[in-house]
Amino acid sequence: MQLWGVINLTPDSFYAGSRSAGDEALNRAAQMLADGADKIDVGAESTRPGAETISASEQLNVLLPFIDEFVAVHGQNGLRNISIDTRDVAVMRACLDKGVTTINDVSGGSDEIYRLIGASGADYVLMHTTGGPKTMQQSAAYDNVTAEVLQYLREKSDVLLAAGAKASQIIWDTGIGFGKLAGHNLQLIAQHAQFRRDGYRLLAGVSRKSFIGKITGHADPAERLVGTLAVQTYLTLRGLDILRVHDVKEMAETLAVISAIREYELQPA
Repeated sequence: MQLWGVINLTPDSFYAGSRSAGDEALNRAAQMLADGADKIDVGAESTRPGAETISASEQLNVLLPFIDEFVAVHGQNGLRNISIDTRDVAVMRACLDKGVTTINDVSGGSDEIYRLIGASGADYVLMHTTGGPKTMQQSAAYDNVTAEVLQYLREKSDVLLAAGAKASQIIWDTGIGFGKLAGHNLQLIAQHAQFRRDGYRLLAGVSRKSFIGKITGHADPAERLVGTLAVQTYLTLRGLDILRVHDVKEMAETLAVISAIREYELQPA
């Protein structure tokens, strides 16, 4: 299991605890890595429901300085520990040119993006969504959300492969909270094992999202840690590969306990 720690270089992400800038962002990244993060997933555009689009130039004005400062501290090889969260192909290209090796794209991609990923060899998170952040919740209707998300990911993956990407580059994300109501999210989580059958790595980003608040009665994302750990533990026990998390230390300790218990599973009773 990998943990990707979330850092948002924006003032309007849905959870205030993930927002950072300047030296604070750099220090937070270092602390997350020390706490057990395998990557830092950093973005400069909020993708919460209703969020406005941020231009490529605005995103790069904050992303590129962060990358340069990160390299100054961790070295060029340290960029293997960075994922860039963006929907914009120009931002992807600029960050890949800097040496970043992972792109997390909540848009589902495009032919241009797929060609870039195929040519670059970068890892690519392919996420299911029903539209951009501003409108995605307006089209959250499914006959069978699991079957429809699975079909979407398969079809998009085939296009990626045709564009030159390798299966080992592709990471599936069912898009919890993106164009889905609470019941859709819970069904996808409960049936996550179905997405393992195609052989792609699986990532989930459920941390502090609103469906957890609906269950626990906590409107404030700051109060959703316990519910978040419960969902992330459930997914861990069903073979997920990557968790995108706000709370690296807490989830790393949870994983350590799970691992310690699992050492005894094969011992005779």
